Amino acid sequence: MAYKLRSGVSYVWVGSAPVFLDLYHNRYFKLSPSGAAALRRLERGQIAIPGDAEILLGSGLISATEYPSIVTPTGNMPAITGSYFDQGRRPSLGHVMVAVIDQLWALAIIRWAGPAAAVAKLERRIQRTHSHERHDDIGRLVGSYRLIDLLLSAENRCLVRSFALARSLTRYSVVFNLVIGVRTGPFGAHCWIQKGERSVSDHRDKAREYVPVLIL
Repeated sequence: MAYKLRSGVSYVWVGSAPVFLDLYHNRYFKLSPSGAAALRRLERGQIAIPGDAEILLGSGLISATEYPSIVTPTGNMPAITGSYFDQGRRPSLGHVMVAVIDQLWALAIIRWAGPAAAVAKLERRIQRTHSHERHDDIGRLVGSYRLIDLLLSAENRCLVRSFALARSLTRYSVVFNLVIGVRTGPFGAHCWIQKGERSVSDHRDKAREYVPVLIL
């Protein structure tokens, strides 16, 4: 029997523990030590110990498939060495309007349709984006989001802000990655936009303590 990660599920190893993101149920969770050991064996293609498949199928992480599929954690991103956010330019009225519209879009779709739908829509936009970017547009968009942050605190809004900024960047043909990361001890999650080695949505050091669990 072959297995694959269930649609909407991604994970990353943080130390010796795998941390999962389940988009369809909008939750993060960890496995028991026995589940983590079973996952390690699955990564190596070695589901041979009785009970491994039952543990992982029962947790809702994997599903049976006719064709073999590689089960692997989310990869990493380049280390952030700089930030557009620390160098935001004075925004134009047009860029501010784009930022407002896209934040309303992100708030609505995440709240009413859920993160999985938001990811699917954003993925389609990203796939249609071709790089014809102008650095001036990036700076002015970042300046627009910083201006809005003066009215609406950025704290606890990273998901909406990042999805909105991602949508705004696609309007100007900017190539980027949207990243959701996690940390443990204590647990925390953060969402940010990254372009190469530069953060777009945060100060330079904000995302460094998080390990990517989902990368678009």
